[in-house]
Amino acid sequence: MEYVTLSNGIKMPILGFGVFRVPDKKECQESVYQAIKAGYRLIDTAASYTNEDAVGKGVKQAIDEDICKREDLFITSKLWVQDMKDYDAAKKG
Repeated sequence: MEYVTLSNGIKMPILGFGVFRVPDKKECQESVYQAIKAGYRLIDTAASYTNEDAVGKGVKQAIDEDICKREDLFITSKLWVQDMKDYDAAKKG
């Protein structure tokens, strides 16, 4: 696995598992869980995918089963366009 070193010194994997076009919540949860089980530590989602809750459930399942710790994971998400008009909107989004 290749990593990039962030400005805070933490190494983040450059290869991640994305859940774009996985609208079925159970399928998304299971996919995320299986990805983490297979060794992925970077999970990518977005508000517009409407599956962030399922991603969270898959992550929780993996943590609850001691497959990984939360601090081992990078969960990235993107905001809706309308949430990027200013700092407060982005923070709320």
